[in-house]
Amino acid sequence: MGKDNASSGAQRKVLDAVAELLSELGYLELTVDKVAKRAGVTRKTIYHRWPNKAALVGELLIRDARMDTVPELGDSRAELRHLFDLILRDAQGEGTLVLPALWANMGEPAVMDRFRREVLAPRRQDARATVQRAMVRGDLPPDTDVDLLLDSWSGVVQFRSQMRSDVFLAAQADELVDLALRGGVPRLRR
Repeated sequence: MGKDNASSGAQRKVLDAVAELLSELGYLELTVDKVAKRAGVTRKTIYHRWPNKAALVGELLIRDARMDTVPELGDSRAELRHLFDLILRDAQGEGTLVLPALWANMGEPAVMDRFRREVLAPRRQDARATVQRAMVRGDLPPDTDVDLLLDSWSGVVQFRSQMRSDVFLAAQADELVDLALRGGVPRLRR
């Protein structure tokens, strides 16, 4: 086995150990020592690639980020509802561990820059395209403030999920999508 294969194998083992421990213990109880022990590597192996716990968790978030896209269905409501489901999935499902880990990585500018570039930017581009298709079809007002609409949907889901620990119901998602399709969207100022 070559050095690159061994290195990528060790990296995979380390990140898999981080995922397991993050799920079991949460971010605060996660330590590099525990990761090294679980992965069967030395701390030196970990510190050779990652400077600290935050960078290690950030790498996991980037590696495991789901990059699903909204398919063009020719139906604005179906596409917007699919987009909302992706927002819900990230906030309530697999994403429940992501928010605390992301906040922890705010002190790691390089990790956050990579996360923004490699995960958030492509997701946002797809979300914008979905809303813009609805605008082109005439199902959303032409002066819809796309970014503010997406931020408001993401924000309400994050607040309900993370701060209030409430499950966001499918009927509530339907209502917000239907409200947007009835013209209840933020508008760009002229």
